[in-house]
Amino acid sequence: MIKLSHLFCSAGGRAAIASGIMGFISIAALVTGLNVRNAQGLDGAAFMLFRLHDIAGIMQFLLLLPVAFSLCNISQQEAKKMSRATLNTGITALSFTILFLLLNFPKIVGEPWYMFTQGVFGAWIILACYRLQGLLQPGLRWFGIIAGTGLALVGLFPLGYAIFVDKVILQIPAAPDEVIEKIPATPANIVLHYILYTGTFMGVIPFPFWTILLGRKLLRKKTAYSLA
Repeated sequence: MIKLSHLFCSAGGRAAIASGIMGFISIAALVTGLNVRNAQGLDGAAFMLFRLHDIAGIMQFLLLLPVAFSLCNISQQEAKKMSRATLNTGITALSFTILFLLLNFPKIVGEPWYMFTQGVFGAWIILACYRLQGLLQPGLRWFGIIAGTGLALVGLFPLGYAIFVDKVILQIPAAPDEVIEKIPATPANIVLHYILYTGTFMGVIPFPFWTILLGRKLLRKKTAYSLA
């Protein structure tokens, strides 16, 4: 049992740190791409930067799969252990986030699709941190809860947009950028973008920091198991 936990913590810790690094690359590519697009348009460098954002995002969430298994494994040490159904929810949310990012390349679905499943995973992070009471430091747990809440807020954007603004973001294949840009800035549209910005600064940007800190914690747990 100790050896199995050791392996889970080792794999999960390294994957969490790598995921955090890919998260930083994804954010940097997105911010730079937005600035380049505003100055030069969507062609050329901006297009490549947005694709880099998607590729790094795919790697970020792919690397979180072993992290989810690690968190489920170590939660078994406490009474509030994570159930198989809870683990499956997190794995499903990650899998669909990766899928929607992949489908964004050929423009089969719109880019906001992945935000929704990313938001579901954010809610899963909140639940996982609750289950890990006593196994993670309070500061790390609350950091995860805050970041997870931010991801969940971002996940509300595509759902709210489809309900209160325009269903065009649900179109398959994805609507052209020119069509999206012509949607008027209604009060609902503005409010939803404020929610998106809040979730981004509260969750998307801090999340890679949290995963790296979590990875270091898992690797220290691995060392503790080795010494046991």
